[in-house]
Amino acid sequence: MVREILMPKLGLTMVEGTITQWFVKEGEHVNVGDKLLEVETDKLTNEITADTEGTVRSILVRAGETAEVQDLIGIISGEDDDISSYVPATPYAKKVASERGVDLNKVVPTGYKGVIVAKDVENADVQEVRIKVTPTARKMAEDKGVNLAEIYNGSKIRKADILALEEKQISEEDFETERASSMRKIIAQRMKTTWAGTPMVTFNMEANMTELINLRERLKPIYLKEGLKLTYNHIIMKILSRLLIKYRYLNASFEDDTIIYHKHVNLGIAVDVERGLMVPNVKGIEKMTLKEIAGETEKLIEDARTNKLNPDYLTGGTFTITNIGMFGTEYFTPIINKPEVAILGINRIVDKPVALNKEVVIRPMMNLSLTTDHSLVDGAMSARFLREIVDIIENPFLLID
Repeated sequence: MVREILMPKLGLTMVEGTITQWFVKEGEHVNVGDKLLEVETDKLTNEITADTEGTVRSILVRAGETAEVQDLIGIISGEDDDISSYVPATPYAKKVASERGVDLNKVVPTGYKGVIVAKDVENADVQEVRIKVTPTARKMAEDKGVNLAEIYNGSKIRKADILALEEKQISEEDFETERASSMRKIIAQRMKTTWAGTPMVTFNMEANMTELINLRERLKPIYLKEGLKLTYNHIIMKILSRLLIKYRYLNASFEDDTIIYHKHVNLGIAVDVERGLMVPNVKGIEKMTLKEIAGETEKLIEDARTNKLNPDYLTGGTFTITNIGMFGTEYFTPIINKPEVAILGINRIVDKPVALNKEVVIRPMMNLSLTTDHSLVDGAMSARFLREIVDIIENPFLLID
C-alpha cells in the first residue's frame, strides 16, 4: 500500500514549509513513530514522524527546499510494492481528476519535482507536451547545449530566457548564494510592511540601575534555591505587567482602523534563534508573581531554542520587549511587532558620571528605547509611559502593593 508523505499544516497561518533535513534515506525501512524529517515554518521548526510502517521509496523535496502545505514530498510503501505506475499528484489534484474522469497518466505535470497539481488536471484537455519555444531561442539552446526541458515552466521560452540563463551561469562563480529560510522570508516581509505602513517614533530615556541591581542581587540566591534564574528582563517585565494595564493604548492592537484594547497583558520577548527571531509571549502576565514570570519566561526561551515551542505562544501578543544590551548597544530603534503598537528595547548597563546633589558621581546607567505607533499613541503618552518605567526601575519598592 502506497502512503504519501505530504507537507503538513503546522499552524493556522502556515502556507509553506522548508525541509531542513531528512532523517531517513530512500530505501530505508521506517516504523510508526520514527523521525522522518524536520520542517521549518515562519514561526518554528517541527519534527515529523512516520504514521505508518514501510520503506521510503521516494523523496521528492530535498533538504533546503520549500513546498506548499499538502504538497507531496515523499512516498512510503511496502518494500515489494510496484510503484512504477504510481502518478505523484497532490490530494486536491486527485480529487479534481476523479470528479472529471481525467486519467492522471495523461496529464502533464507542472508542479515541483514533476508532481501534478490541480491546475494541471483542469487544463488537461488543452495542454501540449511539446515545449513552446521561439526559433531563435531553440537555435541558441542548441548552440549552447541547453536542455530546454529543464527550464520549461509552461510559458514560451524566448531569446531573453537563454541569455539570462547564460548570464546567471557566468556570474554564479563570483558569489555565494543561500536560499532564504521560510522564517527569514516572513520576517523580512513583516518588517518591510511595518516600516512602510507605520509612523514609528522611538523615545530614549536613561535609568539609574543602582536600586534594581541591588534588588536583583538580594533576590538571586533566594531564586536559585528554587532552581530559578532571575534577570533584569524578568524584573522589567514585572514592571510592564503593572503599567500596561494602566496605559491601555500601549497594550492595544490597531488593525483596519479598529483599535482593540486587550484586557490581559501577553508580553512577548524577542528570542534570537539559529534561523532568525522568535517572539513567544507570556500570557496573562499581569496576574503573575515575579517568580512565576521568571520561570515561565525561561521555559519559553528554552523551548524556542530547542524547537519545542507550542505555536500558541507565538500568537496573541500585546506588547514586546527586546534586549540586545549583551552585544554592547546603548541606543537602537526596535521595530514594532504588528499588530501591536509598541515595543521596548533594553540596552547595556554602563557606569557613567552623573550629577547627584550637585556632585559628580559614577552610577550604573541603562538606556531604554521605546518605539510606538504614532498613529495611535501620541508622543506625550509615550514619554509619560517611559518616564513611569524609569521611576519604578529607580525605585523598585513601588512594585509592592
